[in-house]
Amino acid sequence: MSSTIYTAHLKAPDPRVYKLGACENSSDVARQLIEAFSTHQPEREYLATALGQASVFAYMMTGQSAMALLEREMTRFESVPYRKLLGSPPFAIRVAICAPVSACVYVQRANPLPHITLQQLSKVFTRGNSAGDYSSWAQLNVANAGSLYPLRLPDIAPLNIFMSQHHFNQRQPGWSGEYVSTTDELLEKLASMPTAIGIAEAGRENSHIRALPISDEEGQVYDASLHNMQSGDYPLTRYLHLYLPKNRHGIISQPLIDFASFVLSATGQQIINTQSRYASLSDDMVNHQSNLLANCL
Repeated sequence: MSSTIYTAHLKAPDPRVYKLGACENSSDVARQLIEAFSTHQPEREYLATALGQASVFAYMMTGQSAMALLEREMTRFESVPYRKLLGSPPFAIRVAICAPVSACVYVQRANPLPHITLQQLSKVFTRGNSAGDYSSWAQLNVANAGSLYPLRLPDIAPLNIFMSQHHFNQRQPGWSGEYVSTTDELLEKLASMPTAIGIAEAGRENSHIRALPISDEEGQVYDASLHNMQSGDYPLTRYLHLYLPKNRHGIISQPLIDFASFVLSATGQQIINTQSRYASLSDDMVNHQSNLLANCL
């Protein structure tokens, strides 16, 4: 069988126009950033175009868009055709903090567990951990609470992709618990199940459930506050990513570098701060992302 990758017939993109593909939640900020940047670059044309979650990377792979701005990250399955079509690995920088959709661990308010580590969280939600998996609350030093019952969003949910890529080392889900289709359903079920534990979007505490802070190896405990996200201390922080394609020599074109630099500038970060869904990066974060960008020149 031929190894040629089939793509539907597409109109050749205009090389004079640099399109930024964005998804539903990021399309407004994409448009505002493009409009503001275009006033500084009148000799080039930049456009923002709204795309679906499933198509945003496909448009970039086939040259229909030059960049992509979205919350979720490219999956392993998407990265394979990306490498084949573009001849280089995917590259992205973080340009904003997604505080409302960062991850939180939830339990019932009556649950006495004070906090949880990332290693413990992996043992609860996945199988095949080198130090063993957890099946009971007693393994978390919660007495007389019975078996753990993890509640999970679908594997394709952006939050689940984030947890799998960054904290669960792509391990398979554990055998216990169940999948639920939405965050609302997960939290509603959690409120009625004393043995349940779930991972969902931040800021969803109520009179029945509470969020567990995350503790590190030194015993420091961090909740999902914006301060802890901007300081880099809260490990379940999610970000808005700007994907920039490299050529086969590992170089990003100058027009894309210029736009990315603008997004990381004080003006770009001020625009991001006007959005209810996003918050600016800290100065240290901006410097780190700028250094990543500089290495692609």
